[in-house]
Amino acid sequence: MGRHVVTSGRHVPGAASRVLDSSAPIEARCASLTELYRVARAHRGGGLLCTRRVHDPLGSWAAAVAIRFHIHPTIVTLTGLVLALGASTLVIAQADHLRAGWLPGLLALVLWQLSYILDCADGQVARATGKKSDFGARVDLLVDFLVQGGVICALIAVLAQRADLPASLLAACAILWPVNLHIWALARSDGNIGHSFSRRGGIVTVIKLVRDTGFILLVVGMWLLVAPQSIVVPVVAITAVNASYLLASIGREAYMSMRRT
Repeated sequence: MGRHVVTSGRHVPGAASRVLDSSAPIEARCASLTELYRVARAHRGGGLLCTRRVHDPLGSWAAAVAIRFHIHPTIVTLTGLVLALGASTLVIAQADHLRAGWLPGLLALVLWQLSYILDCADGQVARATGKKSDFGARVDLLVDFLVQGGVICALIAVLAQRADLPASLLAACAILWPVNLHIWALARSDGNIGHSFSRRGGIVTVIKLVRDTGFILLVVGMWLLVAPQSIVVPVVAITAVNASYLLASIGREAYMSMRRT
């Protein structure tokens, strides 16, 4: 998420270190997909474990295709939005037909994953082609909020089929689900300087393993496919982790604020 403004990753020698744009020589613009994959990998973003190991590499292949066919990074971003909202809309429309092997669950699993792969790809395309901008970064962030909103609505539509669930739980899920994105935006707003929630190591690293957006979408998508009637289990778990993370961040930031002033 927000990959338009992330500083490019480690560069490798040769073709991978090239920056491509519309004025690049024909041999650069007509490079093979393998070469363009290396270019994209040289401009990869950050991310947590599942994102780094699975979605970001797959996003590099999507970025290679986008670079090859001169697809603007914002088009990549908006394509991911369409896929994610399409999946969420289908789940909402069919939420009263829950069963194992549920077709909307399968489509949600596939399309949410494809959407997140494109979310990893758009920043790589932006940086590799020199098309990153504040406008693109804002589009990326706004799309991330809308995608997460769609996923939340889909999950709550499924949860609502269980009449015994309190409304307060549904509200907590909706409010706390996007907390990671809020915290990420706060950290990025001043370059990740001094924030406890942007640090690595110890318990923070462990918590972040269950806060990986790609991993979360994979889990809830598979759960919708295999056991949609019990989707409350991962949703409540994610909500509890987000609540704990938010409270820990508030406590740490408040402590640092009073300590430094």
